[in-house]
Amino acid sequence: MMNQFIRLKAFFFFAAILLLCVSAYAKEDIKRERPGKLFSPSKIPLLEDPGRDTWQKPAEILNALEIGKGQTIADIGAASGYLTVKLSEGAGETGIIYAVDIQPEMLNYIRTRLDDKGLKNVIPVLSTMDDPKLPPGSLDIAILLSTYHEISQPVDFVRKLKQALKPHGKLAILEFSDESPIGPPLKFRLPEDVVINELLQAGFALSQRHTFLLPYQYFLVFTPSH
Repeated sequence: MMNQFIRLKAFFFFAAILLLCVSAYAKEDIKRERPGKLFSPSKIPLLEDPGRDTWQKPAEILNALEIGKGQTIADIGAASGYLTVKLSEGAGETGIIYAVDIQPEMLNYIRTRLDDKGLKNVIPVLSTMDDPKLPPGSLDIAILLSTYHEISQPVDFVRKLKQALKPHGKLAILEFSDESPIGPPLKFRLPEDVVINELLQAGFALSQRHTFLLPYQYFLVFTPSH
């Protein structure tokens, strides 16, 4: 009886190892593509879904980044301005928010939104795929919320973004994990280690990893390493 129990236990142990190996191989077998297709302005209603706050947790994001009055912050890939508006409120009248996007239609939507809300501390910026077009040494924080995977030459782009940061500025990257049931197609998602390695090449060091804060996304914070 004891020998049978030991054999059964060994069987489940090796089965578990095999399952893990198959899972890992399946992920490695995924052909990643960059850049991902840009999010269409026609899908703005998805970004503004009233239920988004329940999983995006914008208040927790701002708190984790210590967003405060008077800060200068860039929302890179601002899209509909979902996060821009919240950053504007967090930085207050003395702060400056750059809403950066490469699609004029997105910036037009943001301008209308700002007018409706009477927000005066947001500056829309039409960027390019290889340059955020931001003033040198101006930013306390730059945030890429579900944007990094769309950048075709991320190392070059982030090097230019680094020039826009203050010496002790922070760069936050939030992307959907492979395990998330929502988000872009799996082939467009980026494993954390890919992002960390690319940021290292661009002259950044990982300073914080906010785990268990968001259910569908990983949340990495970097600071200039030199």
